[in-house]
Amino acid sequence: MNKDDYPSNWDEIAREIKDKANWVCQECGKPCRRPGTSWVEFVESLLSSPWYDHTFEEVFDDESGEWGIVEKKQRFTLTVSHANHNPLDCRPENLRALCSTCHLKYDAPHHANSRRRNSRKKLEENGQLTLNFEVALEK
Repeated sequence: MNKDDYPSNWDEIAREIKDKANWVCQECGKPCRRPGTSWVEFVESLLSSPWYDHTFEEVFDDESGEWGIVEKKQRFTLTVSHANHNPLDCRPENLRALCSTCHLKYDAPHHANSRRRNSRKKLEENGQLTLNFEVALEK
C-alpha cells in the first residue's frame, strides 16, 4: 500500500468503515482484533467460537524435532477494500471491511492483471514484441 495514493484522511475513513462493520469481515464473517485489544484478550474472546482454531498453527521444527505453536495474528487484521481498486474513490458504497485473507483473495485478479500490463509495457518500451495469445488462438 502506497500511502501517497490515498487521501490524507484515509486512516479516519478506514476506521469508520471498520467500526460500521463492527470489526467483522464483510465477506467471511471473521471477527477481527480492534486497536487497543491485546492478542491474549482477543484470543480469549474467541474460545467458544469456530474462529479460535484459526488463531494459531501447530508447526514441527525439523532441527529440534519438537512441535510448537505459531500465533497467526495477521489472519485477524481487518482492512478496507476498494471495490473498483481506485484508492481515491472513498465513497461508502465503494468500500468494504475485509479480513486480510479475503482482501488478498479479492485483489488477486486485479494485481495479476496489473502485473501483466506492466510486464507488457516494459517489453514494449524495450522494443520487444509481445504475443497476444487470444489473437494467436483465433487463427
